[in-house]
Amino acid sequence: MNKKELLKLLNSLNLPKTEYYILSSGSMLLYGLRDIANNLDLCVSNELFKILKEKYNLNENNKNDSGFYKISEDIEIIPNDKKNFKMDYINGYPVENLKTILEFKEKRNLPKDKKDIENIKKYLNII
Repeated sequence: MNKKELLKLLNSLNLPKTEYYILSSGSMLLYGLRDIANNLDLCVSNELFKILKEKYNLNENNKNDSGFYKISEDIEIIPNDKKNFKMDYINGYPVENLKTILEFKEKRNLPKDKKDIENIKKYLNII
């Protein structure tokens, strides 16, 4: 999905911006480092997760091996304590910190991450 589609999907959830942030490819999309995101991954506070768990009837069957819960075809969430949030804001939207994304992608070091690593490093050197 492109930036416009991602933001439309995100806004449709009507979530409080202090209780979540956009992860990985969605963050990179908002930073302008990608043209598309495969889906919308969100890190949500434990408090918001309780609400979403009930709203979407989530249980362990909705959870993948990485700990994400699928709430729709295009949206996955992972709960975390707000004190562990590593985020910035781009145009008013909470996004994962680029240094955090870079560390994750360098550690994982998959072929698909090479271009993202390069783009993040270029972006961080500009600032």
